[in-house]
Amino acid sequence: MFSEKYGYKESKIIQYESVSDELRNRIWNLFYQSEIKNGGLASKRFNLALNGEQTIEEKIIDRLGFLINSVGKGQTAEMQLKEYFFQITQWYEIYDFIEFHLSYLEENERKNRTKQYNAILEQEKAGYRIVSGEIAPITNELEINAIEQAVSTAFQSVNQHIQKALNLYADIKAPDYENSIKESISAVEAMCCIITGLSGANATLGKALKKLKDCGIHIHQAMENAFLSLYGYTSDENGIRHGGIDFKSAPPEDAKYMLISCSAFVNYLIEKYEKSETNN
Repeated sequence: MFSEKYGYKESKIIQYESVSDELRNRIWNLFYQSEIKNGGLASKRFNLALNGEQTIEEKIIDRLGFLINSVGKGQTAEMQLKEYFFQITQWYEIYDFIEFHLSYLEENERKNRTKQYNAILEQEKAGYRIVSGEIAPITNELEINAIEQAVSTAFQSVNQHIQKALNLYADIKAPDYENSIKESISAVEAMCCIITGLSGANATLGKALKKLKDCGIHIHQAMENAFLSLYGYTSDENGIRHGGIDFKSAPPEDAKYMLISCSAFVNYLIEKYEKSETNN
């Protein structure tokens, strides 16, 4: 903004483990505009009531475990939800609200609303973004795209490992960075084994990486060595896969680096694999 750019107003700082009043207000405004005002036409709500279906506010209230007050007995569902939202004291419950909201939308609507929420989070300098349905402490668009691409490949085992790694890393209340790292490297291992056909005791990343060239996948030696080193980081006697003492408290930056790096490498391998399949 002009006022921040030229020093007339203090620039916003990154909001980690906090939610400003402005951010809270804008999250509610988006919910209100999209689901209550524009989505709350009288005819639509009449049809929902006629069919015994809940409005989105009632679904969220139910998800929170509150009683749904009926219209005409004091509060409407909208009033009840708004009162709850602006009385929230824990910052992470605001993000829970966003996840609840998105979970009740159809796919196309959810994608559109995700873009709108992420725009607000970026503008308000929030330290979190919505990535593949999870709210994670990742703000770089290229990193977000790499993860979202890696979680929606044609290979289900790879998708599952990346999604688990993201879920474990993005858990705001109880993140599990050690197991997130395990899942990230397992995604690369799974992709390499799919390409090479290795299975059983031979299905390790170390062996699969060295066999890639036999399958027409040629990667630079430095890149191969880098991922062999990462594999060693997780798999030696003190490594995270063996519960080594050095990894009892893996830091979040390690988990984030592994999630993003492994996602990018999976995408890279798939592109190489598709080109080799086309040329054969």
